[in-house]
Amino acid sequence: MNLSVAQGGWLRRIAMLARHRYATAALAAIAFADSSFLPVPPDLLLVPMALLRPERLRRLLVVCTIASALGAAVGYLIGCWLWELIGAPLVELYGYHDAFVSYQSLVGEWGVWIIVAKAFTPIPFKIAAIGAGVAGMNPVAFMVAAVLGRALHFAMVGVAISLFGDRFMAAVERYERHFAVAGMLGLAIAAAALALR
Repeated sequence: MNLSVAQGGWLRRIAMLARHRYATAALAAIAFADSSFLPVPPDLLLVPMALLRPERLRRLLVVCTIASALGAAVGYLIGCWLWELIGAPLVELYGYHDAFVSYQSLVGEWGVWIIVAKAFTPIPFKIAAIGAGVAGMNPVAFMVAAVLGRALHFAMVGVAISLFGDRFMAAVERYERHFAVAGMLGLAIAAAALALR
Protein backbone atom coordinates (compact mmCIF):
# COMPACT_ATOMS: atom_id res chain seq x y z
CA MET A 1 0.00 0.00 0.00
CA ASN A 2 1.37 3.37 -0.97
CA LEU A 3 2.08 5.77 1.87
CA SER A 4 1.91 8.69 -0.52
CA VAL A 5 -1.72 9.08 0.60
CA ALA A 6 -0.39 10.48 3.83
CA GLN A 7 0.91 13.79 2.50
CA GLY A 8 -1.26 16.15 4.51
CA GLY A 9 -3.64 16.60 7.40
CA TRP A 10 -4.54 14.07 10.02
CA LEU A 11 -3.70 11.09 7.79
CA ARG A 12 -0.09 12.28 7.73
CA ARG A 13 -0.07 12.32 11.53
CA ILE A 14 -1.46 8.78 11.68
CA ALA A 15 1.21 7.67 9.20
CA MET A 16 3.89 9.24 11.41
CA LEU A 17 2.45 7.47 14.45
CA ALA A 18 2.36 4.14 12.58
CA ARG A 19 6.05 4.54 11.71
CA HIS A 20 7.11 5.75 15.18
CA ARG A 21 9.61 3.49 16.92
CA TYR A 22 7.30 3.10 19.94
CA ALA A 23 4.11 2.51 17.94
CA THR A 24 4.12 -1.25 18.49
CA ALA A 25 4.78 -0.81 22.21
CA ALA A 26 1.92 1.71 22.42
CA LEU A 27 -0.35 -0.74 20.62
CA ALA A 28 0.62 -3.52 23.05
CA ALA A 29 -0.01 -1.24 26.05
CA ILE A 30 -3.46 -0.27 24.74
CA ALA A 31 -4.36 -3.92 24.03
CA PHE A 32 -3.24 -4.86 27.55
CA ALA A 33 -5.17 -2.03 29.20
CA ASP A 34 -8.31 -2.66 27.14
CA SER A 35 -8.58 -6.22 28.46
CA SER A 36 -8.07 -5.21 32.07
CA PHE A 37 -9.15 -1.68 32.98
CA LEU A 38 -9.35 0.96 30.18
CA PRO A 39 -12.18 1.42 27.66
CA VAL A 40 -9.90 2.11 24.68
CA PRO A 41 -10.05 -0.63 22.04
CA PRO A 42 -6.68 -1.39 20.42
CA ASP A 43 -8.43 -1.57 17.04
CA LEU A 44 -8.37 2.24 16.98
CA LEU A 45 -4.57 2.13 16.63
CA LEU A 46 -4.24 -1.32 15.05
CA VAL A 47 -6.33 -0.52 11.98
CA PRO A 48 -4.45 2.62 10.85
CA MET A 49 -1.09 1.02 11.66
CA ALA A 50 -1.95 -2.04 9.58
CA LEU A 51 -3.41 0.02 6.74
CA LEU A 52 -0.32 2.17 6.52
CA ARG A 53 2.17 -0.67 7.14
CA PRO A 54 0.44 -3.79 5.70
CA GLU A 55 3.68 -5.75 5.68
CA ARG A 56 3.52 -5.70 9.51
CA LEU A 57 -0.08 -6.92 9.80
CA ARG A 58 0.70 -10.43 11.10
CA ARG A 59 3.17 -9.12 13.65
CA LEU A 60 0.70 -6.49 14.88
CA LEU A 61 -2.04 -9.11 15.23
CA VAL A 62 0.25 -11.35 17.32
CA VAL A 63 1.30 -8.40 19.51
CA CYS A 64 -2.35 -7.47 20.10
CA THR A 65 -3.34 -11.05 20.89
CA ILE A 66 -0.54 -11.62 23.41
CA ALA A 67 -0.88 -8.23 25.12
CA SER A 68 -4.66 -8.52 25.25
CA ALA A 69 -4.48 -12.02 26.75
CA LEU A 70 -2.04 -10.79 29.42
CA GLY A 71 -4.38 -7.90 30.16
CA ALA A 72 -7.24 -10.39 30.45
CA ALA A 73 -5.25 -12.23 33.13
CA VAL A 74 -5.08 -8.97 35.10
CA GLY A 75 -8.83 -8.45 34.56
CA TYR A 76 -9.44 -11.99 35.85
CA LEU A 77 -7.35 -11.25 38.96
CA ILE A 78 -9.31 -8.02 39.52
CA GLY A 79 -12.55 -10.02 39.46
CA CYS A 80 -11.14 -12.81 41.59
CA TRP A 81 -9.30 -10.88 44.32
CA LEU A 82 -10.00 -7.16 43.93
CA TRP A 83 -13.70 -7.08 43.05
CA GLU A 84 -14.83 -4.72 45.82
CA LEU A 85 -11.82 -2.43 45.57
CA ILE A 86 -11.35 -2.16 41.79
CA GLY A 87 -13.73 -4.41 39.83
CA ALA A 88 -17.12 -3.10 41.00
CA PRO A 89 -16.12 0.59 40.65
CA LEU A 90 -14.78 -0.08 37.10
CA VAL A 91 -17.97 -1.82 36.01
CA GLU A 92 -20.06 1.03 37.44
CA LEU A 93 -17.80 3.70 35.92
CA TYR A 94 -18.26 2.28 32.43
CA GLY A 95 -22.01 1.79 32.91
CA TYR A 96 -21.96 -1.98 32.41
CA HIS A 97 -23.57 -3.11 35.68
CA ASP A 98 -26.59 -4.83 34.08
CA ALA A 99 -24.54 -6.34 31.26
CA PHE A 100 -21.99 -7.52 33.82
CA VAL A 101 -24.56 -9.33 35.95
CA SER A 102 -25.91 -11.13 32.87
CA TYR A 103 -22.44 -11.89 31.60
CA GLN A 104 -21.29 -13.24 34.96
CA SER A 105 -24.13 -15.77 35.02
CA LEU A 106 -23.33 -16.76 31.41
CA VAL A 107 -19.68 -17.30 32.35
CA GLY A 108 -20.77 -19.56 35.20
CA GLU A 109 -23.03 -21.56 32.88
CA TRP A 110 -21.05 -21.67 29.61
CA GLY A 111 -17.44 -21.10 30.76
CA VAL A 112 -14.88 -21.26 27.96
CA TRP A 113 -17.46 -20.92 25.19
CA ILE A 114 -18.83 -17.60 26.40
CA ILE A 115 -15.30 -16.14 26.68
CA VAL A 116 -14.53 -17.23 23.10
CA ALA A 117 -17.93 -15.99 21.87
CA LYS A 118 -17.12 -12.57 23.33
CA ALA A 119 -15.04 -11.98 20.17
CA PHE A 120 -18.33 -11.49 18.32
CA THR A 121 -19.96 -9.06 20.76
CA PRO A 122 -19.47 -5.34 21.46
CA ILE A 123 -19.10 -5.94 25.22
CA PRO A 124 -15.58 -4.84 26.27
CA PHE A 125 -13.29 -7.80 26.95
CA LYS A 126 -12.41 -6.45 30.39
CA ILE A 127 -16.02 -7.16 31.42
CA ALA A 128 -15.61 -10.79 30.32
CA ALA A 129 -12.30 -11.10 32.17
CA ILE A 130 -13.54 -9.53 35.41
CA GLY A 131 -16.75 -11.57 35.17
CA ALA A 132 -14.75 -14.79 34.81
CA GLY A 133 -12.76 -13.89 37.91
CA VAL A 134 -15.86 -13.11 39.96
CA ALA A 135 -17.54 -16.32 38.75
CA GLY A 136 -14.45 -18.32 39.82
CA MET A 137 -13.86 -19.80 36.38
CA ASN A 138 -10.92 -22.18 36.19
CA PRO A 139 -7.91 -19.89 35.50
CA VAL A 140 -6.26 -22.24 32.98
CA ALA A 141 -9.51 -22.67 31.07
CA PHE A 142 -10.01 -18.90 31.18
CA MET A 143 -6.54 -18.19 29.75
CA VAL A 144 -7.00 -20.74 26.95
CA ALA A 145 -10.37 -19.16 26.12
CA ALA A 146 -8.93 -15.63 26.38
CA VAL A 147 -6.09 -16.38 23.97
CA LEU A 148 -8.46 -18.11 21.56
CA GLY A 149 -11.10 -15.36 21.79
CA ARG A 150 -8.63 -12.53 21.41
CA ALA A 151 -6.86 -14.29 18.51
CA LEU A 152 -10.23 -14.75 16.82
CA HIS A 153 -11.14 -11.08 17.31
CA PHE A 154 -7.86 -9.77 15.91
CA ALA A 155 -7.90 -12.32 13.08
CA MET A 156 -11.31 -10.94 12.01
CA VAL A 157 -9.86 -7.41 12.05
CA GLY A 158 -6.86 -8.63 10.04
CA VAL A 159 -9.05 -10.30 7.42
CA ALA A 160 -11.14 -7.13 7.07
CA ILE A 161 -7.97 -5.06 6.62
CA SER A 162 -6.60 -7.52 4.05
CA LEU A 163 -9.84 -7.60 2.06
CA PHE A 164 -10.84 -3.94 2.20
CA GLY A 165 -7.68 -2.05 3.18
CA ASP A 166 -6.69 -0.78 -0.27
CA ARG A 167 -10.21 0.42 -1.06
CA PHE A 168 -10.51 2.06 2.35
CA MET A 169 -7.21 3.90 1.96
CA ALA A 170 -8.25 5.10 -1.51
CA ALA A 171 -11.51 6.43 -0.03
CA VAL A 172 -9.62 8.10 2.83
CA GLU A 173 -7.23 9.75 0.37
CA ARG A 174 -10.13 11.05 -1.69
CA TYR A 175 -12.37 12.15 1.21
CA GLU A 176 -9.79 12.95 3.90
CA ARG A 177 -11.37 16.28 4.84
CA HIS A 178 -14.86 14.73 5.08
CA PHE A 179 -13.53 11.97 7.36
CA ALA A 180 -11.87 14.58 9.58
CA VAL A 181 -15.11 16.59 9.90
CA ALA A 182 -17.13 13.42 10.59
CA GLY A 183 -14.59 12.35 13.22
CA MET A 184 -14.78 15.71 14.99
CA LEU A 185 -18.58 15.61 14.95
CA GLY A 186 -18.51 12.07 16.32
CA LEU A 187 -16.22 13.12 19.16
CA ALA A 188 -18.42 16.10 19.97
CA ILE A 189 -21.56 13.92 20.04
CA ALA A 190 -19.84 11.32 22.23
CA ALA A 191 -18.64 14.02 24.64
CA ALA A 192 -22.15 15.51 24.82
CA ALA A 193 -23.69 12.09 25.42
CA LEU A 194 -21.24 11.38 28.26
CA ALA A 195 -21.86 14.80 29.80
CA LEU A 196 -25.63 14.24 29.77
CA ARG A 197 -25.48 10.77 31.39
